Amino acid sequence: MEEEKLSMADITRWIEDSKRRSDEVWAQLKENAAQIAKTDAQMKKTDIRIAEMTKNVCGISDSNGLFAEEFFFNTLSEKKEFAGIHFDEVEDDVRGKQKQPDGKRLRDQFDILMTNAASVAIVEVKYRARKDDVETLAVRKVENFKTLFPEYKGFKIYLGLAALAFEKDVVNEARKYGVGLLQQVGETIESANDWEVSAY
Repeated sequence: MEEEKLSMADITRWIEDSKRRSDEVWAQLKENAAQIAKTDAQMKKTDIRIAEMTKNVCGISDSNGLFAEEFFFNTLSEKKEFAGIHFDEVEDDVRGKQKQPDGKRLRDQFDILMTNAASVAIVEVKYRARKDDVETLAVRKVENFKTLFPEYKGFKIYLGLAALAFEKDVVNEARKYGVGLLQQVGETIESANDWEVSAY
Protein backbone atom coordinates (compact mmCIF):
# COMPACT_ATOMS: atom_id res chain seq x y z
CA MET A 1 0.00 0.00 0.00
CA GLU A 2 1.32 3.33 -0.96
CA GLU A 3 1.44 6.10 1.57
CA GLU A 4 -0.30 9.25 0.46
CA LYS A 5 2.01 12.15 0.57
CA LEU A 6 0.66 15.46 1.65
CA SER A 7 1.94 18.57 0.15
CA MET A 8 2.69 21.63 2.19
CA ALA A 9 -0.38 23.26 0.61
CA ASP A 10 -2.55 20.33 1.81
CA ILE A 11 -1.19 20.64 5.36
CA THR A 12 -1.72 24.40 5.34
CA ARG A 13 -5.29 23.92 4.06
CA TRP A 14 -5.94 21.29 6.74
CA ILE A 15 -4.60 23.58 9.52
CA GLU A 16 -6.64 26.52 8.23
CA ASP A 17 -9.75 24.35 7.97
CA SER A 18 -9.22 23.03 11.54
CA LYS A 19 -8.70 26.59 12.79
CA ARG A 20 -11.87 27.74 11.02
CA ARG A 21 -13.89 24.88 12.53
CA SER A 22 -12.38 25.57 15.94
CA ASP A 23 -13.31 29.27 15.63
CA GLU A 24 -16.86 28.28 14.65
CA VAL A 25 -17.15 25.96 17.65
CA TRP A 26 -15.87 28.69 20.00
CA ALA A 27 -18.24 31.22 18.46
CA GLN A 28 -21.14 28.78 18.96
CA LEU A 29 -20.05 28.15 22.58
CA LYS A 30 -19.94 31.91 23.24
CA GLU A 31 -23.38 32.30 21.68
CA ASN A 32 -24.71 29.40 23.83
CA ALA A 33 -23.18 30.96 26.96
CA ALA A 34 -24.82 34.30 26.15
CA GLN A 35 -28.17 32.55 25.58
CA ILE A 36 -27.82 30.63 28.87
CA ALA A 37 -27.05 33.89 30.71
CA LYS A 38 -30.11 35.51 29.10
CA THR A 39 -32.29 32.50 30.06
CA ASP A 40 -30.93 32.62 33.63
CA ALA A 41 -31.81 36.31 33.87
CA GLN A 42 -35.33 35.62 32.57
CA MET A 43 -35.72 32.74 35.02
CA LYS A 44 -34.66 35.01 37.91
CA LYS A 45 -37.27 37.56 36.83
CA THR A 46 -39.86 34.76 36.61
CA ASP A 47 -38.86 33.50 40.07
CA ILE A 48 -39.34 37.01 41.48
CA ARG A 49 -42.76 37.29 39.82
CA ILE A 50 -43.79 33.86 41.13
CA ALA A 51 -42.64 34.81 44.63
CA GLU A 52 -44.62 38.06 44.46
CA MET A 53 -47.69 36.25 43.15
CA THR A 54 -47.37 33.59 45.87
CA LYS A 55 -47.10 36.32 48.48
CA ASN A 56 -50.23 37.98 47.09
CA VAL A 57 -52.18 34.71 46.96
CA CYS A 58 -51.06 33.81 50.50
CA GLY A 59 -52.05 37.29 51.60
CA ILE A 60 -55.51 36.84 50.14
CA SER A 61 -55.79 33.41 51.74
CA ASP A 62 -54.61 34.78 55.10
CA SER A 63 -57.09 37.65 54.82
CA ASN A 64 -59.93 35.23 54.08
CA GLY A 65 -58.93 33.11 57.06
CA LEU A 66 -58.71 36.14 59.36
CA PHE A 67 -62.10 37.34 58.15
CA ALA A 68 -63.64 33.93 58.90
CA GLU A 69 -61.98 33.74 62.34
CA GLU A 70 -63.10 37.24 63.29
CA PHE A 71 -66.65 36.67 62.06
CA PHE A 72 -67.14 33.40 63.98
CA PHE A 73 -65.35 34.68 67.10
CA ASN A 74 -67.48 37.84 67.25
CA THR A 75 -70.70 35.92 66.69
CA LEU A 76 -69.89 33.19 69.23
CA SER A 77 -68.74 35.82 71.75
CA GLU A 78 -72.12 37.47 71.43
CA LYS A 79 -74.19 34.25 71.52
CA LYS A 80 -71.98 32.31 73.97
CA GLU A 81 -73.70 29.14 72.84
CA PHE A 82 -72.57 26.04 70.98
CA ALA A 83 -74.25 22.63 70.59
CA GLY A 84 -77.15 23.84 72.72
CA ILE A 85 -74.82 24.59 75.66
CA HIS A 86 -74.30 28.02 77.19
CA PHE A 87 -70.69 29.08 77.81
CA ASP A 88 -69.45 31.81 80.12
CA GLU A 89 -66.17 32.69 78.42
CA VAL A 90 -65.11 32.84 74.76
CA GLU A 91 -61.44 33.29 73.80
CA ASP A 92 -59.70 33.35 70.46
CA ASP A 93 -56.24 32.29 69.34
CA VAL A 94 -55.53 30.18 72.42
CA ARG A 95 -52.03 28.72 72.33
CA GLY A 96 -50.30 26.12 74.40
CA LYS A 97 -46.85 24.58 74.51
CA GLN A 98 -45.30 21.99 76.71
CA LYS A 99 -42.06 20.01 76.85
CA GLN A 100 -42.81 16.32 76.58
CA PRO A 101 -41.02 13.51 78.47
CA ASP A 102 -39.15 12.59 75.26
CA GLY A 103 -37.72 16.13 75.11
CA LYS A 104 -39.85 17.25 72.17
CA ARG A 105 -42.07 20.31 72.44
CA LEU A 106 -45.79 19.98 71.89
CA ARG A 107 -47.35 23.18 70.53
CA ASP A 108 -50.82 23.85 69.27
CA GLN A 109 -53.17 26.73 68.60
CA PHE A 110 -56.95 26.72 68.95
CA ASP A 111 -58.98 29.28 67.03
CA ILE A 112 -61.87 29.64 69.48
CA LEU A 113 -62.18 28.23 73.00
CA MET A 114 -65.48 28.42 74.88
CA THR A 115 -65.67 27.45 78.57
CA ASN A 116 -68.10 27.13 81.45
CA ALA A 117 -67.84 25.33 84.80
CA ALA A 118 -68.12 21.84 83.28
CA SER A 119 -67.56 22.06 79.52
CA VAL A 120 -65.14 23.26 76.89
CA ALA A 121 -65.89 23.83 73.22
CA ILE A 122 -63.00 23.91 70.77
CA VAL A 123 -64.06 25.55 67.51
CA GLU A 124 -61.64 25.49 64.62
CA VAL A 125 -62.31 28.03 61.89
CA LYS A 126 -61.61 27.58 58.19
CA TYR A 127 -62.47 29.73 55.23
CA ARG A 128 -63.16 26.50 53.33
CA ALA A 129 -63.41 23.32 55.42
CA ARG A 130 -62.09 20.03 54.08
CA LYS A 131 -62.80 16.47 55.14
CA ASP A 132 -59.37 16.04 56.74
CA ASP A 133 -59.97 19.15 58.92
CA VAL A 134 -62.61 17.15 60.81
CA GLU A 135 -60.30 14.22 61.52
CA THR A 136 -57.44 16.54 62.50
CA LEU A 137 -59.72 18.25 65.01
CA ALA A 138 -61.25 15.05 66.40
CA VAL A 139 -58.04 13.04 66.62
CA ARG A 140 -54.98 15.24 66.95
CA LYS A 141 -56.18 18.61 68.24
CA VAL A 142 -58.45 17.28 70.99
CA GLU A 143 -55.62 15.10 72.35
CA ASN A 144 -53.18 18.00 72.15
CA PHE A 145 -55.68 20.16 74.05
CA LYS A 146 -56.01 17.57 76.82
CA THR A 147 -52.22 17.41 77.16
CA LEU A 148 -51.60 21.15 76.96
CA PHE A 149 -54.46 22.19 79.25
CA PRO A 150 -54.69 19.63 82.08
CA GLU A 151 -56.76 22.11 84.12
CA TYR A 152 -59.73 21.01 81.99
CA LYS A 153 -59.40 17.34 82.99
CA GLY A 154 -62.87 16.01 83.75
CA PHE A 155 -64.58 18.65 81.58
CA LYS A 156 -66.75 17.58 78.68
CA ILE A 157 -65.03 18.69 75.48
CA TYR A 158 -67.18 19.52 72.46
CA LEU A 159 -65.71 20.05 69.01
CA GLY A 160 -66.87 22.39 66.30
CA LEU A 161 -65.72 23.25 62.80
CA ALA A 162 -66.82 26.65 61.54
CA ALA A 163 -66.42 27.61 57.89
CA LEU A 164 -67.77 29.90 55.24
CA ALA A 165 -67.81 26.94 52.82
CA PHE A 166 -67.65 23.17 53.20
CA GLU A 167 -66.20 20.75 50.67
CA LYS A 168 -68.15 17.57 49.98
CA ASP A 169 -67.78 14.74 52.50
CA VAL A 170 -67.21 17.19 55.41
CA VAL A 171 -70.74 16.57 56.68
CA ASN A 172 -70.35 12.78 56.67
CA GLU A 173 -66.97 13.02 58.39
CA ALA A 174 -68.33 15.41 61.03
CA ARG A 175 -71.30 13.10 61.67
CA LYS A 176 -68.89 10.15 62.05
CA TYR A 177 -66.84 11.99 64.72
CA GLY A 178 -69.75 13.87 66.34
CA VAL A 179 -68.24 17.24 65.45
CA GLY A 180 -70.60 20.20 65.19
CA LEU A 181 -70.54 22.32 62.04
CA LEU A 182 -71.16 26.05 61.99
CA GLN A 183 -71.75 28.07 58.86
CA GLN A 184 -72.38 31.70 58.05
CA VAL A 185 -75.93 32.55 57.11
CA GLY A 186 -76.21 36.25 56.42
CA GLU A 187 -75.11 38.21 59.49
CA THR A 188 -75.26 35.23 61.85
CA ILE A 189 -74.24 31.58 62.16
CA GLU A 190 -76.25 28.39 62.08
CA SER A 191 -75.56 24.83 63.02
CA ALA A 192 -75.06 22.83 59.84
CA ASN A 193 -75.63 19.45 61.44
CA ASP A 194 -78.66 17.33 62.28
CA TRP A 195 -76.80 15.09 64.75
CA GLU A 196 -75.89 15.44 68.39
CA VAL A 197 -72.43 16.84 69.02
CA SER A 198 -70.34 14.32 70.98
CA ALA A 199 -68.50 15.03 74.20
CA TYR A 200 -64.85 13.94 74.21
